[in-house]
Amino acid sequence: MTQSLDPASLTPTPTQPEVYLLGGAANWIDSLIEPLASLGCRVEATPQISESAHVGNAALVVWLAASPEDSPQPWLERLEQMPAYQEATLVNFRQPDPAVAALWGSLDDGVMGGVSTSQVQWQNGLRFVGQVSTANSGGFASIRTRNIEPPLNLGQWQGTVLHAQGDGQRYKWILRDSPGWDSLAYCRSFDTEADQLSVVRTPFLEMVATRRARTVPEATSLNPAQLYSMQLMLSKFEYDGELNPAFHAGSFGLTMQRLGVYRQRPKPLVVLPKEGPEVASQLTAAGLTGVIPQGSGFAVIGASSKLPPEINPAAVEAIFQAVN
Repeated sequence: MTQSLDPASLTPTPTQPEVYLLGGAANWIDSLIEPLASLGCRVEATPQISESAHVGNAALVVWLAASPEDSPQPWLERLEQMPAYQEATLVNFRQPDPAVAALWGSLDDGVMGGVSTSQVQWQNGLRFVGQVSTANSGGFASIRTRNIEPPLNLGQWQGTVLHAQGDGQRYKWILRDSPGWDSLAYCRSFDTEADQLSVVRTPFLEMVATRRARTVPEATSLNPAQLYSMQLMLSKFEYDGELNPAFHAGSFGLTMQRLGVYRQRPKPLVVLPKEGPEVASQLTAAGLTGVIPQGSGFAVIGASSKLPPEINPAAVEAIFQAVN
């Protein structure tokens, strides 16, 4: 018997706000985990920032010099350039709602005479596995949800974020905003690295409208306020007859751990436990707001003189108390 789907089970759930420890602040992680966890924050040590990094869910970043000659300015310049996102979990595939799990099923090239086969397995997430073959003019395997009723309303979000571990092949992430089985499929191709976790961020506005792997340039953009189905596909083809450059026939496997949504958010508050007011000009130049110690409390400096409303002052006080 098919289980009834509770719409609340597909409601975005905000993840914990994060506190990033930059530079020498990473050495204080053991002192900060417990007091900040009690305030609902998750602590992450990030002694280095790659050029491709983003500030996902970071409400606060804490910077300390790792050596006497260190300056916060290079870090502030990087933070200025890094996108800041708010994320929320839509489906935790490692602990799925049974009705959500029951939505997924295989849809392979057998519908067109091919011999590819796929399965949905539940092992530390949703495992999309199988054998893909180009025999009999085939060359694709996929898993797709039944239509979601009522459709998902993700109109307040910018796109989806998929946490997945792949096998080095290029897959397609597909959404539909119409209940028709052969309705327009809005696609995003993404590459994976074998046995590596990938974070695939897909803006709704950048998804390509297709029908049977042919692009439909005259189509309107995806409507995220009414999403009826989701699909993962491994295909020999990209779009309009172009071949998938990473495709190879045979066994494949992709594990989805979590599906979320994201939208842009304000830049995080910069906490500078050992700095003085001279850093205010650097913060202002980077468009950032920061806090420094002042007497028995703290002062807000930089782009704004007020603490952002989403910041709990107790979190700032806990950081200063632990470090100083």
